[in-house]
Amino acid sequence: MDFGTKIDPPVPTDRPASAILNNKNQSVEKVAEAFESYLLGTVLHEFAKATQMTKKSFAEETQMSLFYEKVADIMAKKGIGLKEMLLRYTERGAKVSGGIGENR
Repeated sequence: MDFGTKIDPPVPTDRPASAILNNKNQSVEKVAEAFESYLLGTVLHEFAKATQMTKKSFAEETQMSLFYEKVADIMAKKGIGLKEMLLRYTERGAKVSGGIGENR
């Protein structure tokens, strides 16, 4: 018995190719929106740190961090254009390689 042989999972044939592509596009869209939300949350958090006049307690910092995360999620759902830009970039078939400065 050879345990080193890898068996590929079966390809589902009951779904049409358009459904598979549609699922992939939805996944890319969700990732782009999540990235936009993460970026907005980071910007909000860093802005708050830069403008903070007094030291906050751990509980206050945690509460504000959750608040910024929720605001970032809402802003990302409304969109600031980053998600659309990322989607256009991926639709062009842009290839991201592992090397520095090798994106095409």
